[in-house]
Amino acid sequence: MRVFAVVFALLVSVVAAQASTHKNISISNLSNKQRIAATVTAYTPDPRENGGKGKKSGTAIGTRIRPGIVAVSRDLLKSGWNFGDKVHIEGLGVFTIEDTMHQRHRRTIDVAVPDRKAAEKIGKRRAIVVTLLEGRPEAEA
Repeated sequence: MRVFAVVFALLVSVVAAQASTHKNISISNLSNKQRIAATVTAYTPDPRENGGKGKKSGTAIGTRIRPGIVAVSRDLLKSGWNFGDKVHIEGLGVFTIEDTMHQRHRRTIDVAVPDRKAAEKIGKRRAIVVTLLEGRPEAEA
């Protein structure tokens, strides 16, 4: 049990370090393909949030749900946003689109986080500026 706790603590610190790197990104060299005001929420890999108990949890493109990715509402995909595109979410950083949300959602971005506590920290944020990016973001010096 003690080994599990140490491994879990190490994993959480690695995820936190990765999350903080998303905040230090310069988007000044990128062209803005589309900028919208959206609702931003968060989700976890828990199967109860992704298909139900007993279902394997994964993204719409078959990858693992993990920090650094987002699910977008289907109206955004229909408007030209694509899997693999990068988005900048004001106050949170740059993420890759790898998942979709239920069809009832409109103008909504769901940020993948490791656990419920991290999801509760993000909560439900309305009218957040989200920019669909072209090009590759570069880390600030």
